[in-house]
Amino acid sequence: MLEPPALGAALLRLKLMAIHGPWWRAIALRHVLKTRVLPLWAAGSKIEGARFTPKGGFDSLYLCSDPVTALAEVNGLVMLSAGPLPLLTPPITLYAVNGIVTRVLDLTDAATRSALGTNEQEMTGSWSKVLNPPTQALARAAYDSGRIAGIQYGSAKNQPHKNLVVFPDRFTTVAPDYLEVHDPDGSLTQRIGA
Repeated sequence: MLEPPALGAALLRLKLMAIHGPWWRAIALRHVLKTRVLPLWAAGSKIEGARFTPKGGFDSLYLCSDPVTALAEVNGLVMLSAGPLPLLTPPITLYAVNGIVTRVLDLTDAATRSALGTNEQEMTGSWSKVLNPPTQALARAAYDSGRIAGIQYGSAKNQPHKNLVVFPDRFTTVAPDYLEVHDPDGSLTQRIGA
């Protein structure tokens, strides 16, 4: 990974993209019931820290390209060559999220990773036991740039599927950015953005 300020300069030069949902989100049911959080609550990751969210950092919302990856990312499934193996877990809430996020940094693109001086292993490797993980340093620089509303990256638990971390407070009124829970029954409705 490039060191600051080279990292910040590289982020200003990279082309960003817009991506459309649907995406999937899986969270422990206890969070929905106990804390009464909304399904697109983005402050949870900064409490404990996450792959692209430093502890005490900024709001970030994690989404996956498909429901199997969403369950794998919250340790509800283990991916084996024979297929997914379900694990005994506390109840998990799984739901679809539709929307569009513009100004997304695409870390699934090899040229983008190269321009940032990183690689797929650094982006998908273990982060939780590392002091100042490179994924969090990159996300901090991306967030601080003010021009990036999300980062698309490869799933560490279900390759080659993709994940998206979104910075909702980087949505602007001039861009069509929005996320909305697909909930025709109205039990978990929420929309953020435009």
